[in-house]
Amino acid sequence: MDLAHPLIKNTTVVTALYDIGRDTWEQFRQSYDGYIHWMEKTLSLHTKLVIYTQLKFKDRIETIRKKYDPTLIDTIIITQELEELPAYKMYNQKLETLMSSESFISKLSFPDVPEMSKPLYNVIMFNKIFWIRDCIENKYFDNELVIWADAGGLREAIENYSGITWPNIQKINDLDLNKITFFSHNESFDVSDKRFHSLSQIRNIQGTAFIVPSHLIDFLTKEFCDTVDESIQHGYIGSDEKIFDISYTRNKHMYNLIKCGWREYFSIFL
Repeated sequence: MDLAHPLIKNTTVVTALYDIGRDTWEQFRQSYDGYIHWMEKTLSLHTKLVIYTQLKFKDRIETIRKKYDPTLIDTIIITQELEELPAYKMYNQKLETLMSSESFISKLSFPDVPEMSKPLYNVIMFNKIFWIRDCIENKYFDNELVIWADAGGLREAIENYSGITWPNIQKINDLDLNKITFFSHNESFDVSDKRFHSLSQIRNIQGTAFIVPSHLIDFLTKEFCDTVDESIQHGYIGSDEKIFDISYTRNKHMYNLIKCGWREYFSIFL
């Protein structure tokens, strides 16, 4: 831990659920009943929780969360429709144009994966940064550090999560709090060819969960958006994980990578 930085006292977990038509996809289909079933694992945690969603999901999410936080004292639910999201306004039309172009499609080795064929998938993945930013700017729960957690990220039996205090504040304070923490398949890496990396299925950083000290949100937002803009300008795009990978290589000293497998973020900070 960087002793020059004061100890973190207030953490907030941010998550979101949005309908991008995944229940009707030809490939990688998933029902929203299934997503909400997974999401209950996160909703059951004893944690300060900010949830972004559409009006169509609000009542159902609130009902589930009340099972674990009856007065919603630790819960904020914010409704925004898809078209209101910053990433939608900034990138949806650009992504639709790019991802439907012959020049883009002709370069794809994996044309059916969502990040190569579904612009709204990338819109939602990219908006993680803006939901975190909104939480920090509005000082929800007076946060000093925000943790992104995918709505469907926890998948074991709910007994493994229900009522458990998470994250462990002592473990959070053992981090270098002047860095953003990512969970990664590798301790360090480089990206020599951005186009190839973006269009491949190679990934290092996991987008499922990551940790942002609140004072670093401006840095992360700029880095992320710069990478997205650069990618689109040069005729390629990748998932949020590829955007994070490329952004990391520019300023490695600003990031802490925890090497682990998929979905291990929960147990690491238990």
